Amino acid sequence: MARKEDGTPTRVWISAVRVSDFDRALAFYRDVLGFPVQLEAREFGWMEVGPDEPLCKIGLSLEARQSRRTRVTPTGIVLEVGDMGAFANRLCNAGVRFTREPTKAPWGGVVADFLDPDGNEIEAVYDPGPDFIFGVSEA
Repeated sequence: MARKEDGTPTRVWISAVRVSDFDRALAFYRDVLGFPVQLEAREFGWMEVGPDEPLCKIGLSLEARQSRRTRVTPTGIVLEVGDMGAFANRLCNAGVRFTREPTKAPWGGVVADFLDPDGNEIEAVYDPGPDFIFGVSEA
């Protein structure tokens, strides 16, 4: 990726969430969501999962206290999926809790929110593409 000489950011590199247990987090982010582990630095309380460069990663930051949070923590992380039905079925079969079941959005896509084992809320979006805007197909 080319560097910008004017100092403006070129991409979002990592968005991090706090986790209480790396093994449980990996079972979710790697095994359920399917993200490969890109960096494993347990000795520093840090791991990264996600697609290959140059795409954004999810950093897993080990909390100092090993207590489980009881409330939902919005992360602002949004995943794009190619087939919401298959994605939601995979998560349901793995026992993942949805805070919003897959729902048709006014702009034509489908949106769902779900929780990781530590209560971090993640959103998944199916985007039908630029030819389908606000329920009207351009094709």
